[in-house]
Amino acid sequence: MKEFFKTTAGEAAEIIGGEVICGALDTMIETISTDSREIGENTLFVPIIGEKFDGHDFIEELFSSKKISCSLTMKKGYEKSALNFETPLILCNDTLSALGKIGKSHRDRFKPVTIGVTGTNGKTTAKELIYSALASKYKTLKNIKNYNNEIGVPFTLLKLDESYEAAVIEMGMNHKGEIERLSLMVSPDIGIITNIGAGHLEFLGSIENVAFAKSEIVKGMKQGSTLIVNRDTECFHIIKEIAGEHKIKLFTFGLGAEADIYPESYKLYATKTEVIYSGRLISVPLYGKHNLYNILAALSVAKVLDINIADISDSLSRFANVGSRSEIIDKEFTVIDDTYNSNPLSSLFALESICDVFPKRRKIVVLADMKELGESSSVYHVKVGEFAGARKFDLLIFYGEMAKYYEKGALSAGADSRAVKVFDTKDDIVIFLKSYLKENDIVLIKGSRSMKMEDVVSKLIA
Repeated sequence: MKEFFKTTAGEAAEIIGGEVICGALDTMIETISTDSREIGENTLFVPIIGEKFDGHDFIEELFSSKKISCSLTMKKGYEKSALNFETPLILCNDTLSALGKIGKSHRDRFKPVTIGVTGTNGKTTAKELIYSALASKYKTLKNIKNYNNEIGVPFTLLKLDESYEAAVIEMGMNHKGEIERLSLMVSPDIGIITNIGAGHLEFLGSIENVAFAKSEIVKGMKQGSTLIVNRDTECFHIIKEIAGEHKIKLFTFGLGAEADIYPESYKLYATKTEVIYSGRLISVPLYGKHNLYNILAALSVAKVLDINIADISDSLSRFANVGSRSEIIDKEFTVIDDTYNSNPLSSLFALESICDVFPKRRKIVVLADMKELGESSSVYHVKVGEFAGARKFDLLIFYGEMAKYYEKGALSAGADSRAVKVFDTKDDIVIFLKSYLKENDIVLIKGSRSMKMEDVVSKLIA
């Protein structure tokens, strides 16, 4: 990734708390990059250490080719090359942290109304809906794609300039402390927690720990600012307590009257979700009950910012979501492509939605493994299997290492054994479905990102 970043080597070192150990302090920097293949003019190179690579391995080659004007490093041993090629070298404790400090420094130069979005599910869709609502009134910045981590967020912040009046920043995590670091970087005026569920338990251990980790969003928020929370989520009491401790105002959305914002009524359709709120019909081309909550999150932001609902309803009516998130593809049969990711909460929403929206059509469900559930993985796959089995789908197909646990849950909940199948390969699933599916059938396909269940979708609709 690269972005414009005008400064000098000396100023960059001051921002990150580093030291220029070689080269001239007044060396000009115009761009910043973490990718040795994507270098701009007068670039400051930030070598990031990842699971499969170390950006430090490219420093000497970038020096020798004169592709960069300066480099950060958190390792010693590059001084000789820096001197030989007369290129400034800045030593710091942690290059990833340094990148965050640069993003934070740039963000602090401007005063957009900033909304930070986190949660187990729905972050990207909620972010896109909020962006759609705000963009109807303000020039608004957002993360592109799902650049929501400690690399993507600072690069998003570097896009800010004085013309932006608002920013919607999605913040993702899988370890404790990550949301705190992102929140301190973003400094949200308004925080949003879409929901709490069993996600990243491999690293966090329990749903309660997920709630604590997501609640770290308050660490970058000023006292008196507002945290918008799903009132219906698990562990709401934990979020409420933490918000109170940090003197953050709580604003809630949900389906019941105990929430600050709730729908007077709603209807779920295959091609849209309709909400009656404040006497006005709001129709959004999104599918599923989970997206009803995302719509309520966007309405909550409008309410907190005192934006007239009439001003945003037209924008929401033309909303286009990013791909593979409950995307409906109509052929002779209908495929619900929910292959972007999966965890227990999103799976339950997906299964519930297909029953609510298509009560009279033949329904087939294809579920692959849910990842990062740690020692609880088998338990959660059994629970999702039970949920599916109790709803008497016409066919349940399971795939992956956890397929036997899905199957166990489904059969224990009363599913007909003839309607439960486990497959060893995705190609076998496609071959079977092509012979099984009839006109007007509904097929839900869902699995974690690493399972690549979009392979089944693309072959099925080809």
